[in-house]
Amino acid sequence: MEKEETTYGLSPKHLARLLAIGLEKNDGENKLGDTRTPAEELDEILSRKLSLDPATPDSIPVILNRPCGELLPAAGRSMGDVLLDPSTDLAIIRTLKDCGKQLVRLSDTKSKQAAATVIYYAAIASALVFHRQKISRHSYEKLNEAYARLHEKPWIGPKLKHLLKKAEEICEKRKPRS
Repeated sequence: MEKEETTYGLSPKHLARLLAIGLEKNDGENKLGDTRTPAEELDEILSRKLSLDPATPDSIPVILNRPCGELLPAAGRSMGDVLLDPSTDLAIIRTLKDCGKQLVRLSDTKSKQAAATVIYYAAIASALVFHRQKISRHSYEKLNEAYARLHEKPWIGPKLKHLLKKAEEICEKRKPRS
């Protein structure tokens, strides 16, 4: 019985390269390219209704792997509305910051990572602007730099960009002078 060729005519060199690609570590980047833009990813996250249902895969308790009872007053509202609402409780904002940080870690594309980073810094901005509280270990100088970079992103909507700009101004005033 004759052996059937299973390499589809690929040379050993090409076959080795193909196998190596399959074994490469994915460093948070989709090797085939992002299928969605950062703007689309950010809009999806901001419009997502806050859910406490552990059966919902994108609920915050599932993302953070812990109960999030502090979110109860915000359940059913969109993350964007909660982040931009001056009356949002500080405990909720801290949880959304933690969620943003975890979403950055879980991101499998650069677009998702960029959007999650915006959520993380938007939560810190919300606490700074609406509660005058810094809920991050980052220095005011580092936060100021981050907000300046984010403010330049054309794919961030105007309401969120306004919040980030206000936070940038607060950080600018509070960072140490040289």
